[in-house]
Amino acid sequence: MSIKLNSKRISKISEPVSQNLLSRVKFLKNKGVKIHDFSKQRNVPSEAIENAIKSLKSSDGNLSTDVRGSLELRKSIAQKVYNYNALDIDPEKNIVVTVGAKEAILSTFLAILDYDDEVIVEDPGYLSFEPLINLVGAKPIHLQLNKKNNFKFLINELRKKINSKTKLLLLCNPHNPTGRCFSHDDLAEISKVCVERDIFVLSDEAYEHFVFDKNKHFSIASFPGMFERTITIQTVSKIYNMSGWRIGWAISHDEIITKILLAHSHVVTSPTSFSQAGVIPVLEKNIGEGGEAINKIVDRYQQQRDIMVSLLQSIPGVECHLPEGTFFAFPDISSYGSNSIEISNYLLNHYKVATVPGNAFGPSGEGFLRLVFKSDVKAIHSGILQMKNGLEFFQKKFSKV
Repeated sequence: MSIKLNSKRISKISEPVSQNLLSRVKFLKNKGVKIHDFSKQRNVPSEAIENAIKSLKSSDGNLSTDVRGSLELRKSIAQKVYNYNALDIDPEKNIVVTVGAKEAILSTFLAILDYDDEVIVEDPGYLSFEPLINLVGAKPIHLQLNKKNNFKFLINELRKKINSKTKLLLLCNPHNPTGRCFSHDDLAEISKVCVERDIFVLSDEAYEHFVFDKNKHFSIASFPGMFERTITIQTVSKIYNMSGWRIGWAISHDEIITKILLAHSHVVTSPTSFSQAGVIPVLEKNIGEGGEAINKIVDRYQQQRDIMVSLLQSIPGVECHLPEGTFFAFPDISSYGSNSIEISNYLLNHYKVATVPGNAFGPSGEGFLRLVFKSDVKAIHSGILQMKNGLEFFQKKFSKV
């Protein structure tokens, strides 16, 4: 075939490392191989399933909803963000329901970014941010995070990154992959810079509920001068274990939402109607995976976090900070003298322990691995013991080379 296959924008897009890993793990599990991936969550709330089925059986169950999402769901979202995020929004004007958080991010980029606009992105950071920036023709600018600063960037470093081409700052809070959470004071400082320099902020709050040690999540859109310049992205994929339902949403000022709608309506029309219906009761009842109250789920995850981090810290050569949020541990394995991809592949191939190499999240992620702690304590003990055995053997093998 003489026709050129790849567009220039596609040539800049990297492989989705975490999704490829999930596919590989699923393939091995289907072959009967026991994999330690620490990913076992409790079931989707039964109320979600029941309401989705009710929607499917209704007279209009096969029809699309409004492109903004069903009004009933938008009202539930508005009440949830009023109660939990200190945002008083109009469900008719300030919300777009999307096909997961990723579509919300992409539609936002299409709406507000032009070719060669610069976007400041945390490094390490959520691994789909940079490919999506490249996909729309904008330019990612890395803002380095350092373990010594608890993976918080310095405000002066943020200021240095902003110039006349800067259009958007991307924040993931709580942070994937490090588990860092911004305090109220942190966000107040960041807000001042964004208002002074007149830039947009996209706040990815997928892990908003997973905040530990009695700390609180704050939405940057609730700070003075920020709602009109912030796009808040949320999802039901995490605390509700509803990732396959593909429902997320973007919240912003009505002028921004109008622009996002132009992209969203042409790309997807609207998310699946019965998936939207399933989300309504979990938001209204404030229940998550397993039908449990969200505070109880978070308490359980905190215990799982404490066990995993303690076990990782007991492995010679491994350093691991205590994540303030999310369900990720991000241990430093740089002392083993090899890159994170090699170590991650070795652990999966030889010890059946699934991790994501840190450099998948950006150059500053090199020397780290990302693990999840969704599973119960017994599974965590078993898997980290396997990881310890694997790393000890890897170190012996490496030292002999």
